[in-house]
This record gives sequence, C-alpha cells and structure tokens, in this order.
Amino acid sequence: MADRVNHPISSTDESHERDLNRHRAAEQRDVKTEELGRLHARGINIDSHAPAEAVVEVVEAVELFERTVEARGGDLMVDTPPVREPDNPDFVLPRLQEDESLAEFARRIRAAAARIAPRAD
Repeated sequence: MADRVNHPISSTDESHERDLNRHRAAEQRDVKTEELGRLHARGINIDSHAPAEAVVEVVEAVELFERTVEARGGDLMVDTPPVREPDNPDFVLPRLQEDESLAEFARRIRAAAARIAPRAD
C-alpha cells in the first residue's frame, strides 16, 4: 500500500490509461518537451531521448531549489543564468556535468537546496 501512495499509477494502470485515452502518449511527449524547454531556459540542457521519469526528477529538484532560494530571500532573476555575476553564488543552480546521470544531478541539486535551506532555530 505504501508503494501505491508513492507511485499511484502502476504500469498496468498506465496501460489501461493509454487504452482509455488514445492521446495520452502524445500528451506525455508534449509535457516532456515543455519541461525540457523550461530546463533549457535555466541553462540545463537534457537530451530529448532522456527517460521522462528522469526529466521529472530533475524538474522537481530544480523547483525545490528555486523555492528554497526564494525562502532565503534570493531573487531568481539575478541569480539564474545567463547572469554572469549573481548576488549570491550559493543561490546559483548547479550545472549538469558532462558525465553525470540525471539521477545524480537531481541529488546534487537537492543537496544544494538543503545547504541553503532556512534553519529552524
């Protein structure tokens, strides 16, 4: 049951959903393309052949990082590429390394968010 909460749609459900909605695959491709575009705008270039799940993991990590920056009073407009001199280097989104997996990249982004997260005193 716990796994069902974390991953509410199983592969058999996904197959059933595709049977019910013949446009589902196209919609999923469109969403992935949109997310890749959002990441590209932040200076993160991910190959379009990357698995959708990996793209989602990176998107979620980036969103966490951005929320954390904002919670610390950071301004994404002055700390996000293409800005050459950010106000606070800690608020700059980590860059994807050439030989880095998307899962590792997402972990690194989450770790960066944890380092800058407001501390509860």
